[in-house]
Amino acid sequence: MRLLFVTQDFPPDRGGIQTYSWAMAQRLARRTEALEVIAPRHPEAASVDSQASFPITRLPGRPPLLPFSLLPLLPFRARSLKADVAFHAQWQTVGASVLSRAVFGWPYRIVCAAHGRELLLNPAPPASGLDTEYDRLRQFLLQQVDTFLPVSQYTADLLRDRAIPDHRIHVVPNGTDPERFQPRDGTSLRRHFGLSDRPLLFTASRLVPRKGIDTVLRGLPTIADQCPEVAYMVAGTGPDRDRLEALAKDLGIRDRVQFVGDVDRNRLPLFYSAADLFVMPAREDPPDVEGFGLVFLEANACGTPVLGTRTGGIPDAIQDGETGLLVPPNAPHAVAAAAIRVLTDPDRAATLGRQGRRRVVDEARWNHAADRVHTLLAHETAS
Repeated sequence: MRLLFVTQDFPPDRGGIQTYSWAMAQRLARRTEALEVIAPRHPEAASVDSQASFPITRLPGRPPLLPFSLLPLLPFRARSLKADVAFHAQWQTVGASVLSRAVFGWPYRIVCAAHGRELLLNPAPPASGLDTEYDRLRQFLLQQVDTFLPVSQYTADLLRDRAIPDHRIHVVPNGTDPERFQPRDGTSLRRHFGLSDRPLLFTASRLVPRKGIDTVLRGLPTIADQCPEVAYMVAGTGPDRDRLEALAKDLGIRDRVQFVGDVDRNRLPLFYSAADLFVMPAREDPPDVEGFGLVFLEANACGTPVLGTRTGGIPDAIQDGETGLLVPPNAPHAVAAAAIRVLTDPDRAATLGRQGRRRVVDEARWNHAADRVHTLLAHETAS
């Protein structure tokens, strides 16, 4: 199999689709005869590209302009690679493959991953007429894709809502790397932040309302009633930080909360391991949704139990009662009750963390996802 991998989200940019694209490209390159990536230019791209075992073509333009810069190049790269499959990390770049196949007759299959937000977002002004045209274009391009690889049942349902038949939908859940994310000794990190043996909740995310950090803050006074020494650490940056800090102050818990800013991904396993419970009670705020929740797998891989909500694709990331706990969204008292159950029962916490780690090792590695994708793509090219 010869595979052209097209993505508008790729390292050194950071985010869930960037992680997906890098992880899948790396592993599919080892499972195929040839693989080439087409991704946007970035001023720091050289540091990433030098680590890759496959060629990466960088194009001018950032989303939403990248699809236009693809048009003159993709047919040339597909022909040069003799591609069997054009794999798109999101639907926005599919048009270049559709046009190339129609005009030049290249016999490759078009395969597209699906993550969630991109199936709901319409960036055009409402009632402008452009919003209707955007939806029509998206629907047309979705119908041209031979196979979809949604990362969760929730994302698969979004495709079904857009009249994609079941036989073209194959759910391939996200994974993580248990060699990179594994239990570590968090004692020095706790000492650095003055936490010693205090019960510790931890969130790592972009600071935006959808992530539900305010829900944790509102539940923290109740948690403190049962766990008087509890502390909450929040890693990440974003526009919601000022509001969250003000809310913590208004709730009288500012001394319990530490906003530590952006954390280097190489240090994230240490933060996950230092925590007693990873929490991210995300809410649905369409078009912003949690299509899966990679952070839950990362925390589990570090042996840490997790707490999330029954929204979006999170139930695919958390096995309720086995690797963590699920609660309703926008429910501070439910978050508090679940957190108290874990923080006051060390044996239960250890069991959830141990089972979370085992699940990642046994069935939720990126290698498992890549094997599944490779099998599906091989079947596509053979049929």
